[in-house]
Amino acid sequence: MTSSNDPYDVIVVGGGMAGLTAARAAAARGLSVASIDDGGHMGGLVMNVGHVEDYPAASDASGMDLAVAELEALVEHGVEIISEAAARLDIDGDLKTVATDSGTHRGKTVVLASGARLKSLGVSGEERLFGRGVSQCAGCDAGFFVDQDVVVVGGGDSALQEALHLTDYVKGLTLVTRGDALRAKQGFVSRAVDNPKISVRYGTVVTEITGEDDVSGVRLMPADGGSTEDLACSGVFVFVGLEPNLNYLPAGIERDASGRMVTGPDLQTSVPGIFAVGAVRAGDTGQLAGAIEDASTVVGRIAG
Repeated sequence: MTSSNDPYDVIVVGGGMAGLTAARAAAARGLSVASIDDGGHMGGLVMNVGHVEDYPAASDASGMDLAVAELEALVEHGVEIISEAAARLDIDGDLKTVATDSGTHRGKTVVLASGARLKSLGVSGEERLFGRGVSQCAGCDAGFFVDQDVVVVGGGDSALQEALHLTDYVKGLTLVTRGDALRAKQGFVSRAVDNPKISVRYGTVVTEITGEDDVSGVRLMPADGGSTEDLACSGVFVFVGLEPNLNYLPAGIERDASGRMVTGPDLQTSVPGIFAVGAVRAGDTGQLAGAIEDASTVVGRIAG
């Protein structure tokens, strides 16, 4: 295992939009910066979004457009890009060490921006049929369901945004939500309920995804219990929330009940010199603009 010699001014863990923004902004302030991410999905979950609607600077940009622009800016500003997953974060006095499979990387300050992953339903058939009708990326897979019927599970912003994207392709779409109301922004809700291709099943859960080689349907049940019914469909898109990517954290960093890190007003965690931005911090709004604002706040604190 190798290790870097001089410590970086800033190590950013995570290659989502908050992490890319933090790394680019810190480097632009003249700080030495390393960006650590496994490289499998630079840009994070926003890469799945065909049209970004909650970030004013995006205009008509896709999530991929935004992420590619930020990644290019990192290269231009001389950020050291380490395309490996963070395996462990150690604290040694004023220095912090992030370990990856091939080495250790020391920094004076660490910005944790490792984002979140989409939750699964945890029902029979979901894992087996993933990639064969089960998806968590409408932008990637909508074209496979032209003129077919699909189900979207969830009632938040992501579920509705992806459902609206799917209606440009599918014949019909059933939105299944556990609650008695949709939790998304009103703009998404209004467009969804007014869309003739979308029907909403409130107070309902998916108990099974059916099919042999490909998805053939879902089994539905009232959220408060009762008899089940089968609904035929060719695809199931699951957007039921997020869980933070923080399996590399040491025990000494305070977290809330959901596992996200507790921070002060400057977004510093309970350990001095370690900051949290975006989906990994308690109180995150889940909005792209908010995560990017977090990154700017932290860089201002570090460089100021």
